[in-house]
Amino acid sequence: MSVTSIRVDGPNHHRIVESAAAIPEAGEVLVELDSAGICGGDLSLLRGRNSVATYPTVLGHECAGRVIGVGPGTTLEMGQPVLIYPTIGCGSCRACCDGRINHCVNMTVRGLSDPRGCFSESFAIDEGQCIAVSEAVLEKYSALVEPLAVGVHVVRRGTVVDGDTALVIGTGAIGLATALVARSQGVRVVGADRHPEREAVARTCGMEGFTTESGDALAEWVEEHLGSVDLVYDTVCNAETSALAVNVLRGGGRYVAIASAKPDHRLTINYSAMYARELSLIACRNYVHQDFTDAIELLETERVDASPLHTATFTLEQFGQAVEELESHGSRHVKVLLTSRKLHGTRPLLR
Repeated sequence: MSVTSIRVDGPNHHRIVESAAAIPEAGEVLVELDSAGICGGDLSLLRGRNSVATYPTVLGHECAGRVIGVGPGTTLEMGQPVLIYPTIGCGSCRACCDGRINHCVNMTVRGLSDPRGCFSESFAIDEGQCIAVSEAVLEKYSALVEPLAVGVHVVRRGTVVDGDTALVIGTGAIGLATALVARSQGVRVVGADRHPEREAVARTCGMEGFTTESGDALAEWVEEHLGSVDLVYDTVCNAETSALAVNVLRGGGRYVAIASAKPDHRLTINYSAMYARELSLIACRNYVHQDFTDAIELLETERVDASPLHTATFTLEQFGQAVEELESHGSRHVKVLLTSRKLHGTRPLLR
């Protein structure tokens, strides 16, 4: 039996490849793809702009599926729905032993810095990287749990109390996921994005206000609508947005930097203003296992509905079309999913 995968052999060179189905080894399970999300990291690797890229690589780290094979020494049962925790640590450093795999200096991510990605009809993976979920969560949300887990991590890092107010800069998948989680914890959220077409989904995700203003005009908009805010969640992290964050935060506020850092990515912060109001600067990288568990609980208890994040689904064989759609009409989309031809169109999430 052969399986279809998406492999990137080098910048701007991807192929749809057929290979023999993997046989799970000791401690591994074989997972059949349900859905996988296309991330900005996938596109940057494809275009040769990802600093942690390795080639050749089977893309994909946002993934959900079903166990269809088990190797010796595993406990997951056949047919069990699972999410993939794609981060791999050394397993022996202090960070790994504390459950902070995202702090491991040797951390890799499947489909990015580790070539064994999930854009494949099936794949073998260590059982420890599988998180069991209910049929209901797989059915309705599948790979959407992964960006929600990022939102959980961001909100946890920034800390919130009921009644806080927050500005989200950038209303893509991570900004919206952060808003969903923050709203579930009693935070009033507004958003800013340069694309006006993002307003509808932003409001669906619980944002009370939305603007396309930036810079000084955005600071004035925040003052008019909220006065000041307790939190700024910044998915852009450039000189303009970091300065804006410091300007609009009230005393004791938290500037939560979310954007994936580029090599030598630097921000200049007004320390005088930070000092005067005892502001906190908090960086967020990746996520930990617990963030997935908490994201699942938010969905199971219906405190969060992540469905608005989904905007389109393509088959693995249509990967090129999906990339063209994202690169040509990115502002129309939040999270684009891939699935197998067998499952495509079988339920709302996969249509």
